[in-house]
Amino acid sequence: MKSKIKDVWEFLEQPNEVAPEAQALYSWGLNCDRAANPWMLYLDLIGWSDDNYGEKTSQALPSLGYVELCYLADALNEYATVRPDDVRAWVDDLMQCEGL
Repeated sequence: MKSKIKDVWEFLEQPNEVAPEAQALYSWGLNCDRAANPWMLYLDLIGWSDDNYGEKTSQALPSLGYVELCYLADALNEYATVRPDDVRAWVDDLMQCEGL
């Protein structure tokens, strides 16, 4: 599912039937500081950080509010119950567009 789109904003505007909950979490995380960003914790929990950076992105468990926890729970449920490989491929494409 390699994306030919290079800009993260253009990528996010594309229809997303694979990982809409992950996309919602990412979008919400844009409002957060890196240390308290639920998207970073999500990357750690699905193993993306270890696989791509060799370490976790979150140094400590961030303090999350109820909205962030809801977005995180929805994205993790999507990852666990839909198709983890497809969601992971979507995350790969997103992070590639972001330049990470």
